[in-house]
Amino acid sequence: MARKPPVECPVCREPTDADEQLEDHLLANHTKRKLAMFIVAEAALLIDDDAK
Repeated sequence: MARKPPVECPVCREPTDADEQLEDHLLANHTKRKLAMFIVAEAALLIDDDAK
């Protein structure tokens, strides 16, 4: 059976381990502050794009 390629983390752009879920990677490798900053930055981009 074919295996799925690793998922790229949207925060650090690194691929997850083959047997690792993205959620587990985020919890293990990124602080709450880093995740919050990423979400705020993404939301700001969406808001700026909607304003155009």
